[in-house]
Amino acid sequence: MSHYNIEFCPNCASAAAHVMGERKVVCPDCGFTLYFNTAAAVAALIFDSEGRLMVVSRNREPQKGLLDLPGGFVDFDEDAENALKREVSEELGVDVEICGYHKSMPNTYLYKGILYHTLDIFFTCRAANGDLPLQSVRRNDEIADIRYRHPAEIREEEIAFDSMKRVVRALKP
Repeated sequence: MSHYNIEFCPNCASAAAHVMGERKVVCPDCGFTLYFNTAAAVAALIFDSEGRLMVVSRNREPQKGLLDLPGGFVDFDEDAENALKREVSEELGVDVEICGYHKSMPNTYLYKGILYHTLDIFFTCRAANGDLPLQSVRRNDEIADIRYRHPAEIREEEIAFDSMKRVVRALKP
C-alpha cells in the first residue's frame, strides 16, 4: 500500500497516472515515470567531556516532544558535511567541526501523511571553539529543550526516529 496520493501525471496531467508499488508513478498515456528516491539527512553526535550525548526535544511534528539529534535534510547541491554544519548552525547557533563519519542508516519520516524514505548520515562533531556548554546554545522554534544525556540512560521510547534508536543503542556499553 502506498502513502502517495497521485491523481494526475506530473508530465501530461493525465488522470491515468498511478502509483506502482512503493517506488514510482507511471503514466500509460505519455510513458512518464517518476521515481521516489531516498532523501539524504544528517545528524550530529556531539558529546561533552563526560561522554554524554547532546539531545534535543522536538518542538514540531513529526514526533513532537521526543528526543532527536541536531541535524536535518541535505539541500540540493550540498554535501553531507556542509549540510550538517548548516543545520547545526541554524538550530543551535554554533559552529561545529566534524570529527568523523559515524555511520549511515535507512529511515522513514512520515510528514503530513507522506512517507519519506531517508538515508540518515551520522557524524561525530565538536564545537569549533572547544566544549559546547548548553548555556551557549541558542534554541530555535524547532527545539523545545536541549541537554546532555549518557546514552545508557536514554530509553528507546524517548527517541523520535528508528535510525536514531539504532545509533543510540549501539553507543550503549
